[in-house]
Amino acid sequence: MSSTRPLIRVLLLLIIIGAVVYVLHVVLSALIVSNSKILPYVTDIQLGLDAALVGIGGYIIIRIIKYALENYLSTRADKVTIRSVSLIVDLALYTLLVLAILSALGVNLTGAAIGGAVGGVAIGLAAQTVVSNILSGIMVTSSRTVRPGDAIILQSWIWSPPIVGEAERVTLLFTEVRTVTGNLVKVPNSAFLGNTVFTKLREEDKLVYPYQLTVNADVPGNVLMERVRNIIEDEFKGIKAQPPDISFYSKNGSTNVFLVSIKLDEIKNLNHYLSIINQSFEKAYWELKGK
Repeated sequence: MSSTRPLIRVLLLLIIIGAVVYVLHVVLSALIVSNSKILPYVTDIQLGLDAALVGIGGYIIIRIIKYALENYLSTRADKVTIRSVSLIVDLALYTLLVLAILSALGVNLTGAAIGGAVGGVAIGLAAQTVVSNILSGIMVTSSRTVRPGDAIILQSWIWSPPIVGEAERVTLLFTEVRTVTGNLVKVPNSAFLGNTVFTKLREEDKLVYPYQLTVNADVPGNVLMERVRNIIEDEFKGIKAQPPDISFYSKNGSTNVFLVSIKLDEIKNLNHYLSIINQSFEKAYWELKGK
């Protein structure tokens, strides 16, 4: 019911404005009959009253629309995004209101519309990337695809390798990700829609990072996996961390592929864990290779 209230208010306001305009025109007609001196100014008075009512009613309608929009975004976007969207909505709605007032005053907008269309096309082409980023940013923030604090993997054909880190800010133009190497990467929001696969690493109360590791198949895969498990368990006990799960993922000709599910409390520990895992596989491989 709450989602339909703004629409009901707008419709009621439009009905009230229409009724007031009708009553004022009736009153004005009655005044003309009783006082012919105002007859030359009737058209101007009518246009002025219409424009005033359109301006007042339009302003109230804009406030209702903005209130409903801000309530909708308050639980779906950050403050920066809400302010940015509010500015865009203000620009669009108040532009329409000015045009409506001019039309009520009897101004011919045909020439202005043609010039505005040509100018709009030119501006639109120039601002295409920015507008695409803004629209993508609104969709990303409102849908909560990525939120500040999310540990994520961003995979795309646009860049390589995948971006792994924690989202710090999600704005209308960029999403800022602090990578596991400590770099701050600003990803344009326009690169997200249709071009990027999001993988959230949060699983219950842990972060889980899937890591594929390829090893030459000149040593038995099952034997290597068992030896690696023993080495990794000892190493992770030493740093008081939960050891990862290791599985024999696939065999590809002369190589074996292992899947290591790394469990972390914080994404910043990922590089250290990867170093331990890589060294453990290296050590186990050369031990078996030397036998």
